[in-house]
Amino acid sequence: MSTFKTGDLVPLAGNNSTVRILNYIAEGGQGEVYKVEYQGREYALKWYSKMQPSDAFYENLKHNIQIGAPKQYFLWPIAITEKIRGKFGYVMALRPSNYREYGEFLLGEARFKSWDLLFKAALNIVESYFALHSMGYSYQDLNEGSFFIDPQNGNVLICDNDNVAPFGVNLGVKGFPRYMAPEVVTNKTRPNAHTDRFSLAIILFRLFYIDHPLEGKYTIQFPLTDNYGAQLFGENPIFVYDPKNAVNRPDPEAHPNVIRRWPMFPPDLTAAFTKAFTDGLKDINSRITEQQWREILVKARGMLVVINGKEQFVNCYNPKNLPNGCRLLHTEDQIIALAPNSILYRCQIDKLSTDYQSPVGLVRASNADQSVFGLGNLSNMEWKVSLPNRNAVVVPPKAFAPLIPGTVIDFGNTRGKVF
Repeated sequence: MSTFKTGDLVPLAGNNSTVRILNYIAEGGQGEVYKVEYQGREYALKWYSKMQPSDAFYENLKHNIQIGAPKQYFLWPIAITEKIRGKFGYVMALRPSNYREYGEFLLGEARFKSWDLLFKAALNIVESYFALHSMGYSYQDLNEGSFFIDPQNGNVLICDNDNVAPFGVNLGVKGFPRYMAPEVVTNKTRPNAHTDRFSLAIILFRLFYIDHPLEGKYTIQFPLTDNYGAQLFGENPIFVYDPKNAVNRPDPEAHPNVIRRWPMFPPDLTAAFTKAFTDGLKDINSRITEQQWREILVKARGMLVVINGKEQFVNCYNPKNLPNGCRLLHTEDQIIALAPNSILYRCQIDKLSTDYQSPVGLVRASNADQSVFGLGNLSNMEWKVSLPNRNAVVVPPKAFAPLIPGTVIDFGNTRGKVF
């Protein structure tokens, strides 16, 4: 039976205002969720009807409301209610209907329109946790229920932010099975920023490969009871593609997705996940940071092209297998595959930028000769272009730089050579 009915007014703490219950939405492990009206707009109210959080939990939520969301991707608490017979709740934005649950992507019930959008979603998740950790806070309960994703544009929404707390503070949460860091599983530590990074690696791995990085032929022999779970995910976890230990390789029937997808993505990605789930299992300093994930994902996305209407990844480290209609741009930091309609983002041509969303270059084929490519300048800066055996020319915004092998382009903060 729900706590509130339509029309009920729930008092908010600190500002003498109320939210009005519009309708009941759902019930979860901690309580109920309602649609409410607040300040003339519709929001969600999470009400802790099945538990009675501590006073410290309540005060931490109030503090988080005061500091505000670290990034627009968080469904952050915006108001907290007064306590009613020891119970309370908090107000947050509603999830738009175009967002799908992360778990739906794992089940194949939701799919990205393109690999490019998958990378955008991964980058948005990474950037959100970078912002959170930069504020001195950790999420502490990162799992498959923490995210909603729009498959049409790669935008994300992060929910269940009520356990977010400053570094060194834990309000009783331990985490979700199969997503906790080994040292949390074995009760050697409480969740923190380092354990967040382990959970983040699992979230990213499953986004790309669907299956779990620690579940293979060895683990499926055992029932996932607490005792076995502590052994398999805490005391002796084994990465399915551990280069030094093949005992837990994916099972073809139980884990077909990772078998099919593991060789598909660029080597930067596979190398990062291998480190995260070998060295990073025990050594917190070997875990991939958000800044490192950003660089890795940008490099890997830079090897994605569309040729003859189909997306494919180019191994830029092995140019002998370069497909027809593709060029390589070598910068100081990475190698980028370019084909007609490829987009360059600001962080790829500006080593001082972390902006992975703003297009600054677009590849076009010549109308007269489809084998001749040009890179359109979508930035607001002039580029200096040195063509082979010719004097340097200036390419202003909205003009094109020829993508002739041997051409050097000075983008301002980065130089690149075309191959």
